[in-house]
Amino acid sequence: MDLETSLSWRGPYWYAGRRPKRSSNGDAPEDLDVSLLKMFERGSSLPTALPAAVVVDIKCLDETQKQPFFEWLLPTIAELTCDVPFYVLTDGDDVLPEGLQATAIIDRVVPDDVLLMLICIHQRSLMRTEEAQLRRKVFGRIPGFGTAPHHTGTSSLMVVGLSGRFLEWQDASDQKVEVVGAFDGKMAVEFMSMRAFDAVVIDAPFEEAVDYIRQIRRDARFAGLPVLAVCEKEEDTALLFRNGASDVIVGDNLKETLTMRMASAIRFGKRRRLADRILAESQMWLRQQINEGGLGTEYYANYLETCSNALAVRGLDLWELRLKPESFGINVSTPEELEEFNTTLLSIADATSRDEDLVCLVKDLGPVAVLKNEAGTVRLQKRISSILTHTVR
Repeated sequence: MDLETSLSWRGPYWYAGRRPKRSSNGDAPEDLDVSLLKMFERGSSLPTALPAAVVVDIKCLDETQKQPFFEWLLPTIAELTCDVPFYVLTDGDDVLPEGLQATAIIDRVVPDDVLLMLICIHQRSLMRTEEAQLRRKVFGRIPGFGTAPHHTGTSSLMVVGLSGRFLEWQDASDQKVEVVGAFDGKMAVEFMSMRAFDAVVIDAPFEEAVDYIRQIRRDARFAGLPVLAVCEKEEDTALLFRNGASDVIVGDNLKETLTMRMASAIRFGKRRRLADRILAESQMWLRQQINEGGLGTEYYANYLETCSNALAVRGLDLWELRLKPESFGINVSTPEELEEFNTTLLSIADATSRDEDLVCLVKDLGPVAVLKNEAGTVRLQKRISSILTHTVR
């Protein structure tokens, strides 16, 4: 599973009742965090600094506060300069405001380290979605692109297990969402490789549920897919989270609350799937440009400017890595050798970078890699150097 362990961007946490733990890798200082409940009770305006995440534990609000609190908070989140992860933590028996849309609505006993990991995953997912939208805007659609089977189809929910509650899950899901059942994890992965699913519910005894989650997470195609696990014993909740569950449903849930939890998971999964499809499409198109001598410089300049402006909103910089032979201590003496080197280097860089990184050949510049942070360029350069050492004579 491609676990996220560091934030894509850093900033204060906006929290009510639950302050996420800070990481040990240079995260923003704790005194910049914002207590939403205190701000709400004082009638204060929220700061303009972009938060790393917004976390609201519904249990910290009494019944008279819920509606006015969210009426105060939600417009502010909507007016932020870009999307941020927004979590509502619940026991499942809480009545949530009608129409509430959060990045995730999850069980409030989620361990701190798992909550931080989810924030990292969702930050990256939001940036992948923005990257996909940017590429579609700059590069356009690719005529005749054949998408992978696991990206195609209508919005669907996979239910894994033999609990006999299939009809309950079907009833709790949106009418527009198709619900498909699988007996076990192996069958689920087979079904998921044939068509798109936006979320998974695992409704099975604890040991089987852990095994099914691991089977799904081992497949790179589904590493980021939202997986909701049903749990009979509260003491098993943390282990399900730590084995890869995105949310754990404990005991009986109000139907309205359960429906909202599932809807938030499906909504997130659908956004990720659409981003995956566009990024895969753009990568194929960029490979095709090699036969045309590389991506046009106007395309490339437009991409750099648009992407740089989008990152600046989050306080991030764009990092460009020019992949020239001399950068790796390699001498080429003929155009044929240079072409062969470029092909090899692009193949290595494409295989060792993330799909939201731009790796391509640019006319008059040669191979380039464009990443969202400096650490990524250092890691990529080391990987390329290591592989070239063993493949280029």
